Amino acid sequence: MGFSSRRVAIAGVYTTEHGKNMARTPFSLQLEAIKGAVADAGLTLADVDGLAPNIGTDFHNPAPMLNSSLAHMFWAEQLGGRPKKLVVHGGGSAQLAKAAAAVSAGVADVVVVFFGKSAFATGPSSYPAPGEGPLRVGEWDALPHGGYLVTWYALWAQRYMHEFGIKKEDLSEIPVVARHYATLNPASVMGPKGEITVDDVMNSKQICTPLNMFDCSIDNDGAYALVVASEEVARNSPNPVWILGAAESYYSDFYASIPDPWFPEEGHSVRDAANRAFAMSGVSRDEVDVANLYDCFSITMARDLEEMGFCGLGEGVDFVKDGNTRLDGSLPCNTDGGLLSGSHCGEPSGMPTIEVVRQLRGQCGQRQVADAKIGVSLSQGFSVHGVAGVMVLGTEQPE
Repeated sequence: MGFSSRRVAIAGVYTTEHGKNMARTPFSLQLEAIKGAVADAGLTLADVDGLAPNIGTDFHNPAPMLNSSLAHMFWAEQLGGRPKKLVVHGGGSAQLAKAAAAVSAGVADVVVVFFGKSAFATGPSSYPAPGEGPLRVGEWDALPHGGYLVTWYALWAQRYMHEFGIKKEDLSEIPVVARHYATLNPASVMGPKGEITVDDVMNSKQICTPLNMFDCSIDNDGAYALVVASEEVARNSPNPVWILGAAESYYSDFYASIPDPWFPEEGHSVRDAANRAFAMSGVSRDEVDVANLYDCFSITMARDLEEMGFCGLGEGVDFVKDGNTRLDGSLPCNTDGGLLSGSHCGEPSGMPTIEVVRQLRGQCGQRQVADAKIGVSLSQGFSVHGVAGVMVLGTEQPE
């Protein structure tokens, strides 16, 4: 089925080196990724007529004027010095869906989605010490909770474990699988450190009960880019992967609020985006050969599987523990190591789709899923309920 107008494909992908404290500027990483993805698509920079920088990209550049929507001026100059038909600024979780919709509608022919960051220019992530007197923040500020993301997900994990009778050692199976995949991915950040066990997860540094260090995604430098192209362009690219369905969804959940009930049977943004993307694609969930889901914490991976409809509510941990997400399982997931062990380069929303594209191309070496023809990616943020972007991809051009 696909889009109602022009068919759309991901024609090129590229990832720079990813690692800790790289001696590279964010701009150099971003430019390398863009050029690499365009070359992978068999195109030149002169073919690019649209850009979709993921949220935060503007703030990882050295020039002050880039910290605004004026970034389009900079990139138009860098990529040929000519007008761009489309520049989409927005949340990383849904940038690919926006780019695909724009290309399908004929607004542009070749749109590059990208992100990159490094501590070389931005410095380590930290918060200043609180000043004296009462804490004054905006109504939607999450920082009064203390540790921001980790404390929020820890609360979520505690409630999930309580409601569904999940043991910590069972939740710890999720990082173990992620690390195994990372050891099969030469480009992963944590793969060189070797396999881990459930005991390793349980005995790693406690960050916020019940989450230990290995339950949390890594933080590293790096960049990536994807080329979204029209059918006419993609047909001449060496390895296009076709977008069969794409959707984004938003909900009121945020790191400062949790809706009641915490785990509704009907789901929220991820379930909505997944349902619409699958409906658009004409693909059923049991036809999916490989998936890459946004595993910023171990608890998130469990909830992703449930919200995406691959298992029932409260069954995500057992789904992983039973081996379904391993290479020989019913749904190999996060085969690059995911955000837990592969890479989390600040705004990694494009990384899950890149891995699915490479799987469908048959380019993944030891971690390759045999005869993979249908894949799905999920990028999300502000919790599983908050912001979501889902893509269903295939090797065959839709009719």
